[in-house]
Amino acid sequence: MSDQSDSLASVDPYIYVITETSGPTSFDPLEADNTANMPVARMIYATPLEASEDNQLKSQLLDSFGYDPEKRIISWNVKSGLKFDDGSDITADDVAFSVVRMAYTRPKFPVIENIAGLDSWLKSEAPLKSFPSGIVVKGNLVTISLNRPVKHPLFRFCLELFSVIPRKCVDQKTNKISCETIPASGYYKIANTGKDALLFTKRKPGKIEGVNAPDSIKFEYLVASEVTKQLAQIPKTAVLAGNESMFSPAEIKNVEGQFATRYLPASRFSVVQLNQNTKPFQEKKCRKYFAEAFRQSYLKITGQTPEPGVFTKILPGYLSQTELLDGQALTEKDKVTCKSHFEKVPISWGYTKSEENALFFQILRDTLKALTKIPQEPIIAASRSDAADLFAKGKISVFNAGSGFWALDPSGDMKMLFTPNLHKALQHVADDPKLQVLIAEMQDDTKAYAKANRYLFEDAKFNVYAHPRRFFAARDRSLLAELPFAVTSPAPWQVFKVGR
Repeated sequence: MSDQSDSLASVDPYIYVITETSGPTSFDPLEADNTANMPVARMIYATPLEASEDNQLKSQLLDSFGYDPEKRIISWNVKSGLKFDDGSDITADDVAFSVVRMAYTRPKFPVIENIAGLDSWLKSEAPLKSFPSGIVVKGNLVTISLNRPVKHPLFRFCLELFSVIPRKCVDQKTNKISCETIPASGYYKIANTGKDALLFTKRKPGKIEGVNAPDSIKFEYLVASEVTKQLAQIPKTAVLAGNESMFSPAEIKNVEGQFATRYLPASRFSVVQLNQNTKPFQEKKCRKYFAEAFRQSYLKITGQTPEPGVFTKILPGYLSQTELLDGQALTEKDKVTCKSHFEKVPISWGYTKSEENALFFQILRDTLKALTKIPQEPIIAASRSDAADLFAKGKISVFNAGSGFWALDPSGDMKMLFTPNLHKALQHVADDPKLQVLIAEMQDDTKAYAKANRYLFEDAKFNVYAHPRRFFAARDRSLLAELPFAVTSPAPWQVFKVGR
């Protein structure tokens, strides 16, 4: 565990140990989809809506909210008297602007793409100085008019991407953050930083959403491969936040043997991405060959049967490995061709230093050892964001990723995942017009889920190999709260059971 700085040692916070990533790379809400930034955004920013501990929609910003499906109008009544932590008012204009920024940056995002007047607004000279005609602010009332029916539109506004910050903190020409420090709008604020740590303190005393929550929470970052070596050093006031995809079965068993462990449903998937714009993976048949070799290495190292479909068992469109392999199988000639191809063509790869011994890279090394005769030294990236840049630019050909879908609206999640300009490492997949047609079909036909699932498998750029669960573990079971299942990961403060 990291050493506490003098400033952090003066408090006795609950500790949230993050094992999936290193610290945040940005405090801009538009970057909050990054796994490293997401938990920090959830602590310090409010979103228009939130999923509560009892899996209901609630809001710390709104007196009331609703959606009229006949009129296709979303209505939000913003509370009076709310403040950012710099003392300035949180206004209805600020709340609406959280939607406007997303509309400007990612106009093809689910729900956003259906806002009335969006297209003409985007063509205006300085869009951020105004709102689309479908977004209207009158006093404390925000209304968002949609140009077509949308199922469950309110849940989208729980996402950290819609975090509310002062409109004054955004340059309305460039859409860049202009404040040196962005004032917090959420339940917590950043009180201090230390080496490999962030300390958050509650902005107001008392309960959150009717339940007790820690007055202070310290984020510490511990590489997954080091967790089992340091279990004895993790204090009783800590909750370990992990993802099965980062740990071997033996490491998981070790954690479960010493810590009380709670799992979220298997709504997530782990992916090996292949850049088709690089020489090793230009041909689909050889991408499929590599992906299957990777899944075999996964089976060899973990002893677990691969799950190659993007939809998990709790979702429509689930296809097992047997069902997916029953499709367009590689011929023996294809296999010989691709085997020869990978023996001749080097495959560039890389990772961040903290990922060096992660399970994914154990599997990748085994795959490369089996396929290639021209080994390449890995490129060491400074951060996950830098690694994504390297992959998007074709400097590395292989990239590890993961995501998850809400059971409430997996079709919307699929559309969100492959929204153009949302994830730079996914742009080469999101630009596929055939995939976008299949995703559009999913909005109205659950049978299209399986079609999209099979297409991704056959196309072999976005290769799912496992359906891991997120888990939370503590030395003392009484420290762990019941986990909300309406979202793929709860807010950090929701995992602590404080005097309940």
